[in-house]
Amino acid sequence: MRLSRRTALGVLAALPLPALAQPRGWPTRPIRCVVPSAAGGYEVYARIMAPRLSELLGQPLVVENKPGANGNIAMPEVQRSTPDGHTIMFGHIGAITINTAIFPNMPLDPVADLAAIAVAVTSPLVWVVNPASPFTSMPQLVAKVKAEPDKWRYALPSSGSVNHLTVEDFKRRHALDMPAVPYRTTPQAQVAVVAGEVPIMLDSLGAGYGHIAGGRFRALAVTSRARSERLPEVPSMVELGLDPREFVAWYAFMAPKATPPEIVQHLNQVINQVLAEEQTITRLRDLGAAPRRTTPAESLAFMRTEQAGFATIARAGNIQVE
Repeated sequence: MRLSRRTALGVLAALPLPALAQPRGWPTRPIRCVVPSAAGGYEVYARIMAPRLSELLGQPLVVENKPGANGNIAMPEVQRSTPDGHTIMFGHIGAITINTAIFPNMPLDPVADLAAIAVAVTSPLVWVVNPASPFTSMPQLVAKVKAEPDKWRYALPSSGSVNHLTVEDFKRRHALDMPAVPYRTTPQAQVAVVAGEVPIMLDSLGAGYGHIAGGRFRALAVTSRARSERLPEVPSMVELGLDPREFVAWYAFMAPKATPPEIVQHLNQVINQVLAEEQTITRLRDLGAAPRRTTPAESLAFMRTEQAGFATIARAGNIQVE
């Protein structure tokens, strides 16, 4: 959760990577990359990278959507897959580090039971409101919600998501009575805010940028430590003094636990190589996201920190999902 701990992320974008020979006899067939979400979501990041990864690996990298139970269907399948480097996963922050805090009967602990390859992509969240609402800044929103308890509600796109835990942590720290209105999907929550049914939402920048650019959302603040290049005029919550740390959505490649270290290392190298290429950087930034280059060890340390932080938030807010 604390991307301010740069050592945990190991941002290496400016550093050259040492050459690493491809493991002998691998890959021998297409590599299956399981994404624990439906088509049309964050899987776009994996699909942006897949053609170049296929070129560098010498075999097609095939992205396969396997949605359901916030990742708890896909992840056990990846865990049970033969650990030979031909099955990997591209998962999101919620499945990897939040699920263990909010689901009482998890089939696995993703951080402990899968092998971290690379935290590859990050995207800030953004506080948005309907333009017809009275809110023009986050400090004003805090003051007004505090002065009028239970009057103002926020649209919740998914229970147990990073959006959910971030808002509930914010409410607890600022003593805000701002109930959630749950929706099944992000587009449904966005439509409710655009229509004025619910005035407030914490959206991902990638999902919400079109509404912001089109004037259907007013952006009040981003949750990254620094301002977003995509919204340079919008302050950050840390800058405003409203959050002590940054919260971002992030996405990572993982593999079955017993995958040979040399294969994990090689996958990490080629992923980082693709993330350093200008075409990838541009396409990710056009979606409001940013590339990260990390080692497997740094990725694992970061995931452990995130998992512990979200467990603390879930306990404090008594957040559980059946």
